Amino acid sequence: MRPLRTGAGLAKALAAGVVVFATLVPAQSAQAATVNFYVDPTGGNDSNSGTSTSAAFKTIQAAKAAVRAVNANMSDDIVVNLRGGTYPLTAPISFGTSDSGTNGHTVVYQAYNNETPVISGGKSITGWTAAVNGEYKASVGSLNFRQLYVNGVRATRARFPDVGSDFQLQGSDKTNKLLKVLSSQVSNWNNLSQVEMMLETQWGESYLRLKSISSANGIANISIQDHEAGILFQRPFPVLADGSPLHFENAHEFLNEPGEFYVDTAAQTVYYKPRPGEDMSTATVQAPTVQTLFDIKGTSLDSPVHDLRFSGITFAQTTWMEATNNGYLNAQGGNYNLSANNSNQQYVGRPPAGVQAADADRLSFTGNTFTQMGASALDLSHGVHASTVTGNLVYDIAGNGIMVGKFSDPTVEYHTVYNPPTSPAGEDAREVVKNITVKNNLITRIGEDYLGTAAIDAGFVNSTTIDHNDISDTPWAAISLGWGWQSAANAEGNNSISYNRIGNVMNRLCDSAGIYHLSNDPGTVINNNYIHDVVRSPAACGSAVPGIYTDEGSDNMTLSNNVLSHTDGFINQNRNGSNVTLTNNTTSGDTVIKASGLESAYQGLAAKLNLAYNKPASASSVYGAGNVASKGNDNDGSTGWSPTGSDTSAWWQVDLGQAYQLGQYSLTTRQDLDQSETRSNFEIRGSNDPSFATYTVLGRQGATTLPLASTLTGNIDARQKFRYLRVAKTDGAYFFIGDFSVQQAGGALEDATGTPNVNPSTYYTIKNVNSGQLMDVYQASTADGGSVVQWPANSGTNQQWNIVQVSGQLYKIVNRNSGKALDINASNHYKGTNLQQYTYNGGNNQLWYFEPTSGGYLIRNFETGQVLEVGAASTANGAAIDQWMALNQSNQAWTIQ
Repeated sequence: MRPLRTGAGLAKALAAGVVVFATLVPAQSAQAATVNFYVDPTGGNDSNSGTSTSAAFKTIQAAKAAVRAVNANMSDDIVVNLRGGTYPLTAPISFGTSDSGTNGHTVVYQAYNNETPVISGGKSITGWTAAVNGEYKASVGSLNFRQLYVNGVRATRARFPDVGSDFQLQGSDKTNKLLKVLSSQVSNWNNLSQVEMMLETQWGESYLRLKSISSANGIANISIQDHEAGILFQRPFPVLADGSPLHFENAHEFLNEPGEFYVDTAAQTVYYKPRPGEDMSTATVQAPTVQTLFDIKGTSLDSPVHDLRFSGITFAQTTWMEATNNGYLNAQGGNYNLSANNSNQQYVGRPPAGVQAADADRLSFTGNTFTQMGASALDLSHGVHASTVTGNLVYDIAGNGIMVGKFSDPTVEYHTVYNPPTSPAGEDAREVVKNITVKNNLITRIGEDYLGTAAIDAGFVNSTTIDHNDISDTPWAAISLGWGWQSAANAEGNNSISYNRIGNVMNRLCDSAGIYHLSNDPGTVINNNYIHDVVRSPAACGSAVPGIYTDEGSDNMTLSNNVLSHTDGFINQNRNGSNVTLTNNTTSGDTVIKASGLESAYQGLAAKLNLAYNKPASASSVYGAGNVASKGNDNDGSTGWSPTGSDTSAWWQVDLGQAYQLGQYSLTTRQDLDQSETRSNFEIRGSNDPSFATYTVLGRQGATTLPLASTLTGNIDARQKFRYLRVAKTDGAYFFIGDFSVQQAGGALEDATGTPNVNPSTYYTIKNVNSGQLMDVYQASTADGGSVVQWPANSGTNQQWNIVQVSGQLYKIVNRNSGKALDINASNHYKGTNLQQYTYNGGNNQLWYFEPTSGGYLIRNFETGQVLEVGAASTANGAAIDQWMALNQSNQAWTIQ
């Protein structure tokens, strides 16, 4: 027998980013099956019999043909054993009715002996040579793509402004179909027709291909291609509102940061600017080329594909070029507009998936990995019944994670009641996706390109169970169920969304929730979910960002025993029926928290993406043998690290082994005892110095005590790499860490940054670059809540500020006259919240960090992520200073003098 193998080639590249995963579910014993076939992508040959490891097929297609020859009258399962390695595809593999199990038995495609088969739609890009400005280039022929992966890590499509900042829509002219931005934000870019505006509107995003730009009086009028214009300026929802965030993509001129790429289709060349440590002579670089890897579809509803199981397989690297070819406007949940009118009649298409199924019964997807998909990962679209999606890992996905059920056919207006066979007329009731279980999956980092998508996006489904999933890092909803916006009876009913663990979601858009629901859904329960850390992002519109949202038509359902902790809103209801029952939904509850998320047999999934898992850990002290540092990152919340009782500067840290760009941290508090002092006043710090002489604060819990047994999860916004992570107590009290995890991020890294060179005992003025006026406490107030405005320099002490480092890059900014600190009132996350002064209390809303920008610095609040600005770029005396999303504008730039 050969030694255990992972997938070669692509697997090596993926492993450089994180790791490639074998299934957690034990492989079926070869002796239990009547027929076994074997596939080996490196040592196999399709002329072999495929009946042993030494006579393995080379391709899955050959194994599929062999199955068809023997599955007509099965007496036991047929198992196709996939050896480790990469299975490159140039077209989808189709599974039809003839590939089914028979006589109550199953055809199984599984990883062999815990090896890692990787089904890949990627193509290696080689032959890199140095170009100008630190760029490298390679020939790609006629290939075009919207994603690129370097050593397994996602690159950023060249954009302006860079990641971390945006522009805003200044206005729109629906009659003449024009979008307005500041003239300073556009230029006569080369290949203009290939440049796209990525515009965010409430709950959806649009990729709009440009047609022309003209400027007058400081405003640029942008026309977009006809297809997009015919939808955007017609549909009333999502609202095309002034102030909507936007950026531009896909021009060579935008390629300025490490980790960005640009495809010049005319020159048939890709350009890339390497991140530190990337050697393009040895780097594994891959671009996706195939839209779907496995297409599973029966001949009809009368002749479905059935009794297939896929287990332990990694599906990777698919493409989707809709936005490039036709533009893309997300109506909701990734269902994109084909047309729309001003009466809000909309028609939508459905994005493709890396693995998709239709007209199918008794499918099983267990212990697989879905990653680097160009649209959705897995889709059970219509006519699928009695099927399971269990124990899978889904991460780094451009759009939705798992889609389930009918939304709207392209020819059916999307508000239409779907209730076959009565509506739409002629639909077969078997079309309804029914009796699906989506359970014990770990889903994270979806919506990487298409923001208005969900980890689990279910439409008109019935008797479907969405339970015990672990979901994090989504720009829109974690779970969305329902479609149609209808109070009338429809196909929905008897669904369950229960025991899910959801954190750090809704972290970009608005008007959705951790769990979002639409339409009448009799007998459905949303119970015992733990939803935490759902905070309004700097870019979010003013609509709701709650833990749970029952939207239009929701009725005849029960929401009970859900714990919603640290959510921007609690439960939001909009146009519900009279039979939505709310019972015992709270902000804490350790019983619900402990029971949520992955069940014990699947908790190993949580270690798969955790860079800190079992890495060398150390601590300031150790309470005892049962609480050593290694207990803090062992993927077991029932154990943990604690210091001695006399340790008043307690810290725990982990060495990741190399520096990584990080995207999310998660810290689980003590599970067995209620020690409230351990659940407040600590920081998560990153450094490349094991002594932490210098560090960056990545996350922070202030004086507010977290609920018993809870987890704190948050974005890591610092676009740089760190090797060492430390969790440090900041108040001298006792500490305990149940478990700590951190995930890798992709994308561009920030060019070198720095903070002002300030002396903590010196007083400074803070001048707005646009107006030339100083930050001033209005009328020299000494009161808590005193307004902070701009005012001409007058040498007053109310215009002088002490800038004092508190921790890492975080500073408090204290007025000389009042002795009070700059503060965002009540930690308000809404854009436009005015700045005030307040007695210093160490809250995140009183901590600031500085980012270099043109002419000065951005001053960003650690709690809200927003930057200080003079509202509306006013130059008037006394104009208020407020917080706003970063916009690359001079009214947000400040000098320290």
